[in-house]
Amino acid sequence: MRPEDVVELRVHGVSGTPPEHVLGDPFPTAVAGDDVARFLRAAKPARTLPGEHPVRERLVEAFHWGRFTAGGASRALWLLLVPFAILNLARYALLGPGRFAEAVLRLLGLVLTCMFVTTTAYVSLELLVRQCAATAACRAANPWLGAFAGWPFGAMLLVGMVPPVLVIAVLWWFGRQTFLYEPRGSYHRWETHAGSLGDYAFWHTSPRTPVLRDAHVAAACAVVGVLYAGALRTALPDGVLSWSVIGVGGVVLAWAVARVALAPDRREVDSRALKWASVAYLLVAAGLATAFLWRQPTGGTGAVTPLAGFEAVTNVLAVLAMALLVVLLGACARLRRGARGRALMAVDARFRPLWHGYGAVVVAAVATTVAVGFSGGFAYRVVEWVGDPAPAGRPGLVLSTSYLVGAGLWGVLAVAFALVVVPVAAAMVRQASTALLLAAGSLAAAAGVVLRWAPVPGWAFWVSLTASGVLYALGLASWVRHPVGAAVRESLLGDYPGRPDRPGLGKVALGRRVASAKYRYHWLLGALALLGGVLVVAAGGIALARLAHPDWRAAPPPGLAAWLSSRPAEDLGALGSLVVSGLVLLLLLLGVRTWQSGKMRTVVGVVWDLVAFWPRGAHPICPPPYGGRATIELTSRAVRLAVHHDVGAVVLSGHSQGSVVCFAALSLLRREAERPDPADGERYVRQADARRALDRVGLVTYGSQLQWAYSRMFPHYLGHARLADLHRELGDRWWNVHRLTDPLGGPVQVWPEGPEEPLRAGPKLWGVKCGNDVRLRDPEFLDPDPDMVASPMRGHGDYYRDPVFDEVVARVAQAVSDAEFARVTAGP
Repeated sequence: MRPEDVVELRVHGVSGTPPEHVLGDPFPTAVAGDDVARFLRAAKPARTLPGEHPVRERLVEAFHWGRFTAGGASRALWLLLVPFAILNLARYALLGPGRFAEAVLRLLGLVLTCMFVTTTAYVSLELLVRQCAATAACRAANPWLGAFAGWPFGAMLLVGMVPPVLVIAVLWWFGRQTFLYEPRGSYHRWETHAGSLGDYAFWHTSPRTPVLRDAHVAAACAVVGVLYAGALRTALPDGVLSWSVIGVGGVVLAWAVARVALAPDRREVDSRALKWASVAYLLVAAGLATAFLWRQPTGGTGAVTPLAGFEAVTNVLAVLAMALLVVLLGACARLRRGARGRALMAVDARFRPLWHGYGAVVVAAVATTVAVGFSGGFAYRVVEWVGDPAPAGRPGLVLSTSYLVGAGLWGVLAVAFALVVVPVAAAMVRQASTALLLAAGSLAAAAGVVLRWAPVPGWAFWVSLTASGVLYALGLASWVRHPVGAAVRESLLGDYPGRPDRPGLGKVALGRRVASAKYRYHWLLGALALLGGVLVVAAGGIALARLAHPDWRAAPPPGLAAWLSSRPAEDLGALGSLVVSGLVLLLLLLGVRTWQSGKMRTVVGVVWDLVAFWPRGAHPICPPPYGGRATIELTSRAVRLAVHHDVGAVVLSGHSQGSVVCFAALSLLRREAERPDPADGERYVRQADARRALDRVGLVTYGSQLQWAYSRMFPHYLGHARLADLHRELGDRWWNVHRLTDPLGGPVQVWPEGPEEPLRAGPKLWGVKCGNDVRLRDPEFLDPDPDMVASPMRGHGDYYRDPVFDEVVARVAQAVSDAEFARVTAGP
């Protein structure tokens, strides 16, 4: 077989590995693509080592898609909107097409957007303008506000309008970015309501996204306008004008909510009227409030009455976040009891959906927790910056009870998660005794936290602290000295025969033990979702009680007010604000560092890749999805090689996230092979070309998360049935490679399992084949010959460097050639 008869097309993972490293060639040649999506070819063919089969050569190309996500420093600013991106993932974690559940997620996304804008307006208008710039005492305590002395209050309101308007403009501008090609062909509408990886229109994002974006912008404008109308009530408490303005804002907001709930296609409705109507409403409401409050006194030295409406809006948003999470839980329970849900839950435990089918609830709870924390922490930090935060009726700057509660709950979350994470991590690596010791230490530490604020003798606190330290020390010692299990020891001696106590085996055993935790990574996310979800529900419950009780709407109930003024509440609020501020500062630092450091751009790109693969379905203002462009480009190149260049075997070779891109490309190619050509002849790939390319394509995945993560996290799109369908289509043309020391990649296991057998690439170089899964030894050998270079432990990287990998690619290419020969000979 000539080298040009086989082309291996390598697709890197989320780390954006440079093509020079992927190909092992410092000067690869660009053969297709553009400056964003590039295909480069190594100068020399790759070849297998002499072994049981003849030496085989192949051309190797690399598809470098890392510039979709890690190329621009400005894209790091998206990290500040990470709650929106996390919520968007929840839409694809549903067990199946659920219109009601999807509508709930879209409405929750709208609430998070309004929460983001409301917090900005609250900080700008209520805290900095009303309570600080408009009072002589606060201006004296903060000299940088001295420039506002002598200003009319209306002029201050106009200045306070700038931050929320800038936020709305940023949301609108970011929502317009797509980073995708314009669709070609006649298939623009999704084939199904939920979409599928094989649907070409699915990869050009949803046609509902522009309508959702306009509705989110309109809702943000309406909420800020309602806040200005509430401020107008400060001058006209019983006026018809202020209530009329609020009523108009309610109509515009209801219009936006209806658009989000129904999510019509952009070709069915024109959402621009809604957007511009909301902008006009904001300008009118702000203008009226400015005019009527222009001469409001600004020279007072005592406390001022807060602007009306802000407390109510923040309480309503907290109640809606709580209610929508509870409704989503019920919607997911209904999906789980449906036929599709029962089928997904009935598969083998290795492919069963995460969190017992409630993955969408878990992801949505994490997104809501982060959003609530950002809002409460930001408001609390600003108040601490200019004064002392206090509930209504207490001395100091009045901070909304919702923000006080939110900051305090994030303090509770920070303490609880810090105490939970260590014993959970020990349980993830199957060290039960260590986990019990660490859990006891966490309980003692929690008791110490409580005793620190309780009216008890000081020695009680120090006793609990000492007990916690002793238990943690014993737990860590147990972790380090934990014996290697019998199963791990047996597999180690099977891979590396010889003395069980020779150097190097302990390091390999530790690597395997740590890597096995990948099957339990979701425990940490579940713990965060559980803690955060409970706290969000608690905050919503408090807000609901205040809305229901007339005397508690303007100020918190006496018991809650006393608690919010107590030392524990102040400490927890300060801690929560500090944690959130630190997180935001870290994200901003990442954004700044991306201008200076290529490595930092890679870090940001990794986060981007994990949240931006899927189209915008639940929230329109999240990182532009790259999955469509990558999938379409890879499919086009495979067709080009197989059909136009007449390559006999095209082996798609996907590492980590690249394996998902390869799976999506093959799903798209299979669907195009089934679809007949339209009458106008315009389509993405002609049916004959798709069929011919599909017959000549093979797949090698390695370091892949298809089985342990994606099939369980997104069961409707990448579940066991989808993987098994592709295996039935490809047969021996799909092999998967993994290592037991890989903390991110694992086996696929959708094929029948057989006895393990060695797959040799040389006298001392071999892997273990089980079904179509090939397990590489890592390191390749422990006892090298004196003239051999020692083998490193590679973990998740450098699969290309293992000679067994070349053997696997050669076997897959041979399977493609054999299948093509069988089809040709069977044709007549």
